Amino acid sequence: MRSSLLLSIISLFLLLLCACMPMPLYNEVKGNLEETRTQRDEAQRQLKDLNAKYAQIELQLQRMELELSKSESQNAQFSKEIEKLQTQNAYLKNIQQQQQKNIKRLNQELEKRRSVIQLQGKVIQLLDDTKKTIETSLKDQISAQEVEVVEADDKLKVIFVDKILFDSGSVEINPRGRELLTIMAGSLKETNNQDILVEGHTDDVPLSAALRKRFPSNWELSTARAAAVARFFQQVGGTQPQRLSARGYSSYRPVASNKTREGRHQNRRIEIILAPHNKMKNVE
Repeated sequence: MRSSLLLSIISLFLLLLCACMPMPLYNEVKGNLEETRTQRDEAQRQLKDLNAKYAQIELQLQRMELELSKSESQNAQFSKEIEKLQTQNAYLKNIQQQQQKNIKRLNQELEKRRSVIQLQGKVIQLLDDTKKTIETSLKDQISAQEVEVVEADDKLKVIFVDKILFDSGSVEINPRGRELLTIMAGSLKETNNQDILVEGHTDDVPLSAALRKRFPSNWELSTARAAAVARFFQQVGGTQPQRLSARGYSSYRPVASNKTREGRHQNRRIEIILAPHNKMKNVE
């Protein structure tokens, strides 16, 4: 608008000049005016093109800013998803490690139990073989109920009842007892992986005055008889002393009532317990 006004003023000024200027000068001024108009028109056209390009670039810029905003939003969402997945991955990794530890522990337990079962089978087989050997060697005494063989809890117990080993009030093994213990010792020579515990038991009848001179109570009597059997196994039977032990329980572990003759007969006994080395410590 201002350019058009300026050109109009210039044109008017030129007309006024034309009235008082020579023709050549007029023609030059007119040519300059036409050239100026052409330059103006070209400048306006270029400005229009620039404005159009600017508008197009501005639109593209807005679109790119919108896309960038969307990308940033998506990146933020992706970051949250990645963080969530990383947390889940850490949790699962921890669970996996725990499971691996559990599997390792269970495998160790399984192997341990397998070993125990194998050992248990060997122990049972050994006890069965020992029991058969003793039962064969002492079959007459077992038939006469003078000797009893009991297998329980991975242990084998051979019970000699009343006077079969000792005469009344004595701690010396009688001839019959020596014969039986010799037979049993022969049965035990091949079982070096078994320990032998000898237990002495009495009834609750107080000792006579003569016996009390040697044994103050049934404690000493029961222990002395158990020790005598253990010593016999070592010295006569050839049993390794490391396998032997002896205990006396007096009358405090009866298997029957001491109120009857038959009950007291059963309570006066020597028990010989056979068990693997690792089992003997559990024998009470």
